[in-house]
Amino acid sequence: MAGVDLPVEPLRRQIVFTEPLPDLPRPVPMTIDFATSFYFHAEGEGLMLGMSDPDERPGFLLNRSDAWLPRLTEAIGARAPRLLDAGFKGGWAGLYEMTPDHNALIGEDAAVPRFLYAAGFSGHGFLQGPAVGEVVRDLYLGRAPFADVAPLNAARFAGDALRPETNCV
Repeated sequence: MAGVDLPVEPLRRQIVFTEPLPDLPRPVPMTIDFATSFYFHAEGEGLMLGMSDPDERPGFLLNRSDAWLPRLTEAIGARAPRLLDAGFKGGWAGLYEMTPDHNALIGEDAAVPRFLYAAGFSGHGFLQGPAVGEVVRDLYLGRAPFADVAPLNAARFAGDALRPETNCV
């Protein structure tokens, strides 16, 4: 609507919940296997499990699919085999906003003055939200932000120097 084209695409991510695991030692920290992107953490009396699906294609898909579960089960067997006996009870699908290099876009558009953007956090937005809020506030007020966000400007895609994220969950 503003005439700004930001390279952000939606990508479905899914999670599942286990049945209660009463004998699970607590607390259960957020645990990530960076080799497979399999992760889990405590959720109620059970766990929440997730994993990125390399076969997922961009789009506004919000329905749950079982296509990724064999890959998830394989990762569980390799990293947390005790969880293979845990039953699943529900889950959901949501959207990550992805950029070509899996890093956020923060800045002001060069062609549309005062068009500020903060998008494409690839699943990290909730964690980065408070700091990004301060940065956008400062950009709006014409002040230098507390952190240099120039490397996150959308103009970085005009060249060939992409800096891909290496630990995408």
